[in-house]
Amino acid sequence: MSLERLIERGQLEIATGGWVMPDEANTHYFALIDQLLEGHQWLERNLGVKPRTGWAVDPFGHSPTQAYLLKQAGLSNMLIQRVHYSVKKHFASQKTLEFFWRQNWDQQSSTDILCHMMPFYSYDVPHTCGPDPKICCQFDFKRLPGGRISCPWRVPPQAITSDNVQQR
Repeated sequence: MSLERLIERGQLEIATGGWVMPDEANTHYFALIDQLLEGHQWLERNLGVKPRTGWAVDPFGHSPTQAYLLKQAGLSNMLIQRVHYSVKKHFASQKTLEFFWRQNWDQQSSTDILCHMMPFYSYDVPHTCGPDPKICCQFDFKRLPGGRISCPWRVPPQAITSDNVQQR
C-alpha cells in the first residue's frame, strides 16, 4: 500500500512535519522556523498534507518557542516526552499531563496549544501505552517469544490472531 493511501485512509498521520526534530534547548528560532517551513512545504507539495499534531519525544529540553511556532504553523496539539521524571510525577499526581501550553506574555490565550506530556521515563511500548508496563509489554510484538528481548515482568506477549483478537 502506498504512503498516500495510508494517509488518505487515516491509517498514518504525519506529526509535526518539520525537516527534523530540532534540539529545542539551544537552537535559534530562525532555525526552528526554517526547518518547519522546509518540511511543511515538502509535505504539502509531495503528499498534500498539512500536519495538525506536534510530536517531540527526544529533544534535549522543550521550549515555549517551539510550542508557539507549532501553534502559529496551524497545529492544534502536541506531545512531549523528555521531561525530568520528578516533573512528570508531579503532573501525574495533579492529573495535569494534558494542559494548554500558554506563552507567559499572552493574557488572552490566543497562543494556547493543547499539550500532552508522556507520563513515563521512556518511550518504548511498555512505558508509553498505559499505567501498567507489565500489561503494555504484552503488546510489544518485538518481544514475542523467540525474539532477542523479552518482557522483564515474565508475562510474554502473544501474537494477535483472528482467534484471540476479542480476548486481547
